[in-house]
Amino acid sequence: MSTRRLVPLAVGVLGAALLVVAGTVWRVDVRHSAPYGFSKTIDFGRLIAVRGGYVSPNYDDFDRLDLDLRAYSPGAVYDLTIHIRPAVPGAEDVRTLHLDLPASAIGSRKETFGDPFVTVRFAPVADSAGKTYYVWVEPGIRNRDDVVALWSLKSYSRVPAWRVVSAFVNEAPGGALRGIVRLALILLLGGLVFSSGWFLSQMVAASAGASGEPGERRMRWHRQETDGIQ
Repeated sequence: MSTRRLVPLAVGVLGAALLVVAGTVWRVDVRHSAPYGFSKTIDFGRLIAVRGGYVSPNYDDFDRLDLDLRAYSPGAVYDLTIHIRPAVPGAEDVRTLHLDLPASAIGSRKETFGDPFVTVRFAPVADSAGKTYYVWVEPGIRNRDDVVALWSLKSYSRVPAWRVVSAFVNEAPGGALRGIVRLALILLLGGLVFSSGWFLSQMVAASAGASGEPGERRMRWHRQETDGIQ
């Protein structure tokens, strides 16, 4: 095999291999499953939003919350403590976080298409998959008379990308045909890796071909010198 063909092939194989390796080391934020994409904290019995709610991580290393906080005392500065504890009687906090926010940052009136959430990160909670945690917002001493509510919340884990892909394949729908669906997904993912490598190799081959064309064109159209006798 000539070098001109070997180099694009090697680049394509290397690119596909790097894509697979990246999936094992690259970590992504994965939002835990919840109705509507977030957990509502409304008390349906009293039809009011309260200061606490539940989250149920799908993955280990639960390490992020997005809180839709609503402040109803303009001009106040809110000193808030966020408690995260297992949803079992007598459980202690696994994480305790502190926030210092002006009312303007968590006002009760928010833009229609704006992001209403405040992101809070903390040390990962190991073995969090499949468990339920209660998240509770406690105002500080200076805010005892100020009103603040937690309208909704979202929870996340930061995990390697391959775990997300694995969960996607393992939880494939299909009922009795689930095995066929899983096989189709695996083939689709394999095809994605292969096509990425192939595309990269074609780009390299095209680049190499373009750089070599001018010289070839000159050789092809070069007129040989003669002595005038045909």
